[in-house]
Amino acid sequence: MRRAFPLLLLLAAFSFPASAHDPDAEPEPDPLWQGTAGLSFLATGGNTDTQSFGVDLGFERLPDPWGLSIVARFNRAEEDGVTTAERYIAGLRGSRTLNDRWSYFAGLQGEQDEFAGIDLRLVAETGVVYNALLGPEHLLSFDLGLTWTDEDRVPPNPDVDFIGGILGLDYAWKISETATFTERLLVYPNFDESDDWRFDSLTALTAALSERYAIQLGYEIRYRNEPIGDNDDTDTLARASLVVNF
Repeated sequence: MRRAFPLLLLLAAFSFPASAHDPDAEPEPDPLWQGTAGLSFLATGGNTDTQSFGVDLGFERLPDPWGLSIVARFNRAEEDGVTTAERYIAGLRGSRTLNDRWSYFAGLQGEQDEFAGIDLRLVAETGVVYNALLGPEHLLSFDLGLTWTDEDRVPPNPDVDFIGGILGLDYAWKISETATFTERLLVYPNFDESDDWRFDSLTALTAALSERYAIQLGYEIRYRNEPIGDNDDTDTLARASLVVNF
């Protein structure tokens, strides 16, 4: 793996697609499907041997008027051969555009993070999205909806399921032709136990190398007001990734 990541960077640097420009050709329509794949890897040696590895996958069908987004993420960290973090998450969300401002959605997400006490958490969601800013420089939308959560916890912690809500913010700032800042914030209240709320924040700065390749710096915060068992209430993740658009 230590040899594979530099090879990926070299491939990204020297395999940019070249195409002839025909001024009389009609512009191609935007593709209905878009996808991204991100890969991050960090290794240190010496007094402490550490490795961290992450994969991000995303596919999106643009609303026409029906849309669909699919995401999957995997993160793993080791120190001196001992696994210190491992998290899997996958989800899909379907949407129906009503007009330029409003749409509604329904989705399902699954997550496993035994280091946070979660053997498997399923979250079903439904609600509406309001687009406050439509671009082109700034995009801002808000989510409001209901959730049902089924949480299988690592023993001896008891399993739970409950009705809750979702409050979300999705912001994108196109800083330049090649740089974009994004922020995704989600708050999950628990209607059965008000103190058991949590939020996720994902901040990223993406710099395009070409139409296909980009470098992304990201910082993720996951907070749970009532952590499971003796686990900490906050998890953070900082990483740099090579992103491929297709």
